[in-house]
Amino acid sequence: MSETRWYKGSLHAHSTESDGDVAPKKVAEWHRDHGYDWLVLSDHNALTVMDPAPASPLMVTGEEVTVMLEGQARAVYVNSVGISTVVEPVNGGDVLGTVQANVNGILEAGGIPSLCAPYFREGFDHDSLMGVTGYRLIEIYNAHPFNVHGDPRTFSYEDFWDLVLTSGRVVYGTATDDAHHYNEYGADKANPGRAWVMARASELTDVAILESLTSGDFYCSTGVKLNTLESTKESVSLQIEPSVMHTFTTTFVGRGGRTLAEQAGEEASYRVRGDEGYVRARVDSNAGARAWTQPVFTE
Repeated sequence: MSETRWYKGSLHAHSTESDGDVAPKKVAEWHRDHGYDWLVLSDHNALTVMDPAPASPLMVTGEEVTVMLEGQARAVYVNSVGISTVVEPVNGGDVLGTVQANVNGILEAGGIPSLCAPYFREGFDHDSLMGVTGYRLIEIYNAHPFNVHGDPRTFSYEDFWDLVLTSGRVVYGTATDDAHHYNEYGADKANPGRAWVMARASELTDVAILESLTSGDFYCSTGVKLNTLESTKESVSLQIEPSVMHTFTTTFVGRGGRTLAEQAGEEASYRVRGDEGYVRARVDSNAGARAWTQPVFTE
């Protein structure tokens, strides 16, 4: 088996090809200068393609398929990764119909559909999204200042992920910047560098990164770094990279979002019993950063 390593990437970034504030080249340069290995430019209804450049991050194709529905204060969004052609947005008549229609369009374009910030709307019923099929990824953390916690009146993004996993679907969680602003920084700006994905692959190619995303061989983070991660049907174990003045707590989560175990320290492990439904880990630092591993299904 080929040796693998972790590659840091961003799944959700915008440029002046849609509503970002700098050109695609500048977006790529920012990510290169901040240690990113790969980048998805997910401009709204545009497939932003750049010529490869030395020392730049690997550019993986993407698009945020966006539809403005009559009577809705906010657009409906579905992200895509690895598409072969631009996906023309489809108005499906209502929110859920539009989400499904554009998931289907992304699949037809050879991409991986990702539900992005689908909860950010008044009176949204998260149970209803269970009717949508075909997506492989879902944002469980979106660092846009309007979207970080989902809708605090009802549920969190992570709660919805557990709802989907409990139904038996294989869906992987991502953390994204939804970056738009590179010229001005602040709590009210959608800045880069707040959330990312660490994909495990044997080489830095778009094929290898897409395979990592498809198979769930990645974790996502807002600042916690894992040195090792082993997830099998027998056990889940991880080792956290130490950080000065930081302490860590790992929570193992199963069916229904139930806490299976909590462990303090820089190493944590959980032996699977077989009745958990699935096992995933969430690592929290005392500084507020977090990392999430992907679920291992036990049944």
